Amino acid sequence: MIAAMAEKTQQYTSQIQNVSVVYNIYRIILPLILLVTYISSPEPGQLGSLYPLLFVQVNTVYAIFGVVITFLAPTGKGLLMDQRIRTGALLFDVLSIVLLLYSCGGIASGLGLLLLVTVAAGAIQIRGRLSTFVTAVAVIGIIYVEAYLALSVEGRPNQFIQTGILGSVLFGLSLYVQTLTERIYRTAELADKQASELVDLEKLNNEILQRMRTGVVVVNPALNIVSMNSAARTILGPLLETQTPATQRQQPLPELAREQLALWKINPRRQPQPVIIPQSGKQVQINFAFLNPDSDSDVLVFLEDNRQIVRRVRQMKLASLGRLTASIAHEVRNPLGAISHASQLLRESVTVNDDDKRMLEIILDHCNRVNMIIEDVLDASRHDDTSASKIYLKDWLERFVSNYRETHEICDDVSLRVDPDDTAVSAISGQLEQVLNNLFDNGLRYSKKKTGRATLRVEAGIETSEGDSQPYVHIIDDGPGIDEETEAQLFEPFYTTESAGTGLGLYISKELCEANQSQLIYGRTIEGKSRFSIYFSHPDRSVA
Repeated sequence: MIAAMAEKTQQYTSQIQNVSVVYNIYRIILPLILLVTYISSPEPGQLGSLYPLLFVQVNTVYAIFGVVITFLAPTGKGLLMDQRIRTGALLFDVLSIVLLLYSCGGIASGLGLLLLVTVAAGAIQIRGRLSTFVTAVAVIGIIYVEAYLALSVEGRPNQFIQTGILGSVLFGLSLYVQTLTERIYRTAELADKQASELVDLEKLNNEILQRMRTGVVVVNPALNIVSMNSAARTILGPLLETQTPATQRQQPLPELAREQLALWKINPRRQPQPVIIPQSGKQVQINFAFLNPDSDSDVLVFLEDNRQIVRRVRQMKLASLGRLTASIAHEVRNPLGAISHASQLLRESVTVNDDDKRMLEIILDHCNRVNMIIEDVLDASRHDDTSASKIYLKDWLERFVSNYRETHEICDDVSLRVDPDDTAVSAISGQLEQVLNNLFDNGLRYSKKKTGRATLRVEAGIETSEGDSQPYVHIIDDGPGIDEETEAQLFEPFYTTESAGTGLGLYISKELCEANQSQLIYGRTIEGKSRFSIYFSHPDRSVA
């Protein structure tokens, strides 16, 4: 904002400087013309009729003054832009013209009209009261000259009416030029403000466009790329890799998009089919729109990764499914409780034989399993509004591991390493504990199946990539690992490879991580071991 104000001030200063340059030239030419006219006239005229010597002296000094000011302007620009210096120079102009008027016999000489130029220039160069002050001095000067000549020169006709008219004209001209100048200045300020807003808006639009996940390409009627955002450059990367950045703006639209564009122009209502980008394997949905209603205008090409579209649709379906299953869980819970309670009472009856008791145990076992599924479904549908807090991972994980060992029998060894020690994250402590409980349970169980010992390795720290740092926690087990088919459905609700599992543990864990602006992903270490990683949001960006 300060830079913008300085730029506007500089612009208006330049405009005033231009007026000053023209007026300085006028300061030199005016006395020279008067002198040349006076000297070349064969007979005495109105010029210098009363005091010839004073007339010549004033013109000479005035011309020298104009030359000095003109040559001083480029080197003393800052000095001459001072309002007081400008006012003094204009008062010198007024004094010079009043003296010339006096040397030529007063208003009748017509030189009083020269004050019109000085007053107008003053109204432009100095605004407000100072400009009016210069005009007042000029009016007082011509009145004084006319009064003095009327008293000192005998037989001279009075010119007070003409003097009064000229004074009124000078004041009127000054006020008019001041008003006009002020209006011009305000118009210029408004134009500057609007131009600045347009520049800011363009920057904002460009920033939004560059940060969009949807690729946007502008194509001219010749099917050459005019511009594109970062997402479009990423999507079309394999097709543009032979082009240098300097020539990307003028390169032709890739052939795949050209074919889709040609089909769209034939039938704009046609829904284009997703295309596969060579070398990258990305499936991209391409849509088009004219930049202007005119069919010959540029065309906007929208490129969107089809996997993201499918993922969003999938998430919407899962969200709807979650709400539906939560409602069903509430409705099933009451009759399930009645069945479980009745089975327990029936099992305690003395009239029930051993075979029937076995059937009742099967019923109770499955009631407990269904109840566990219902609890997991309700946990997944609940939203905890607890605020996130700053957690230092080293201390927090040490306490968590210690408590976990004390409360779980199947836990032979859990190693912990946090580097650096002051690694901090932003998370809701209770929800993070729930996620780690589930990941620890799974990891220890699979490690015991593979090695006979329930062991885990926990690593935490900060991962730096492309100048951005992100805290993480890795949970690494010694289990057999997960095959690709299972990995694809790992976080799906109700998917499980365990006969006693509900298939909601990892799904709930992922939902809780996303609620904490974190990300839970599965990967493998260099040794091929399973690794669940939680990537957290940076605490400085999330917690005050």
